[in-house]
Amino acid sequence: MNFRNVSKFRGKNILVAGLGKSGISTVKKLAGFAGRIIAVDSNPYLEIGNKFDSLKGLKNSSLEVVISKSVNRSRKILDNVDLVIISPGISNEIPLARHADRLKIPVWSEIELGWRLLAAPERKNTIAVTGTNGKTTVVSLLQKIFSDAGISAVACGNIGNPLIDTVGGKNPEKLVRIMEISSFQLERTCNFSPFIGIILNITSDHLDRHHSMDNYAEIKFNLFKFASARNWGIFNLDDFYIRKKLLEKNYFKATGLKIAGYSLEEDSAAEIRKKGNAVFCSLKRKSGLIDISKIPLAGIHNISNIMSAFAASKIMGIDDSSIERTLKKFRTLEHRIEFVAELDGVRVYNDSKATNPDATIKALESFEREITLILGGKDKDMDFNILLPYMDKKVVNLILIGETRIKILKMLEHQARESSEGLPYNVFVCDTFQEAVDKGMQITDKGKVLLLSPACASFDMFRDYKDRGDIFKRIITGKKKKS
Repeated sequence: MNFRNVSKFRGKNILVAGLGKSGISTVKKLAGFAGRIIAVDSNPYLEIGNKFDSLKGLKNSSLEVVISKSVNRSRKILDNVDLVIISPGISNEIPLARHADRLKIPVWSEIELGWRLLAAPERKNTIAVTGTNGKTTVVSLLQKIFSDAGISAVACGNIGNPLIDTVGGKNPEKLVRIMEISSFQLERTCNFSPFIGIILNITSDHLDRHHSMDNYAEIKFNLFKFASARNWGIFNLDDFYIRKKLLEKNYFKATGLKIAGYSLEEDSAAEIRKKGNAVFCSLKRKSGLIDISKIPLAGIHNISNIMSAFAASKIMGIDDSSIERTLKKFRTLEHRIEFVAELDGVRVYNDSKATNPDATIKALESFEREITLILGGKDKDMDFNILLPYMDKKVVNLILIGETRIKILKMLEHQARESSEGLPYNVFVCDTFQEAVDKGMQITDKGKVLLLSPACASFDMFRDYKDRGDIFKRIITGKKKKS
């Protein structure tokens, strides 16, 4: 295997907790180098199949796979373990992680491990994007900008392949790694310091895990915990929590982190700003201007996303005209305000990737007051009150689904009692997804919009947000064929 830093792990006993995509990649990358790998998962129904068959008979290394509902509560399994690599889907509060901390056994995310395996020249070609919303769009856009400019680039991390899958290969120092990084992945980093870090926004999400907005914001800022004067930070100055944390983080001055702020406010002093149909970038020796009048991306939030990508591209030396050409052909991602069909005069949009209220707000802002909104799903202890002023302005009909439907309904009933005029939209509660979509098509007037933008995770009714969006599209496509 062609990567240089693996010698640090030679002969070590490593426990890999969680055998999803990143966990399996971690096992395969370290096999043959680590002295012993213990691969564990608490899902008793998980089927590993033949995924580890290629690792049988390895010299100087052994692999033990443990699938058990109680494994995350085991202490004995940590005996003689030197390092734990934990899946981002596993809570920091499980007994296994807490006991490892007490024993002073390092617990890393796969992102941290991947970073440790990169050589110094490879680390210089790294961009990491985090934020509550827009990460996938910005990472995908950046990857396309670099590829169109003739630069070898890969999207990885929380999108596509894990970072660790990009380690090794031919000419690795020439590859630009553009990483989508979640708050879960940032919880367990202790050396991770990408050349360019971007924080897009910080709004209510995952509070069932992070407990408070301040704690959630602090975890996002772990992206710069180990930054130095060699690093760049790109920040959305229109975001309240980002501005708040920037004021708190005096170590930015101490470390010399180079900061580029962006803002949609035309009179802003930010380094990247919008004026009319143009976006300006005013960085030292990295200045530029792009025309955004003919871009296909819809919504003001996507202008903000473009500004962050423009800043990173300029820092990496990409020409304005090349960036513009990519923007003019870059399309909305699947499941993010994705146009599905026009059916009986109703325009149908799939925004299943909206798994928190702020993402749904971004979708609502993309339309006039013409929306039948399908809302609800898995409860992550989020505040849905922030949706109210936007729904008042944009929604005609509201359809509630999923685990949160009664919680949201009670919030609306309270709102109606507080208002002398009641709610400015009709509210329907549905027990099944099929019923919700049928109701949506029935009550949405010709020329208006049916929008699936749930503001919730999907796990109460679906495998994930993609499954939810795919089923929504299949239902609509089926109706179109019948009409």
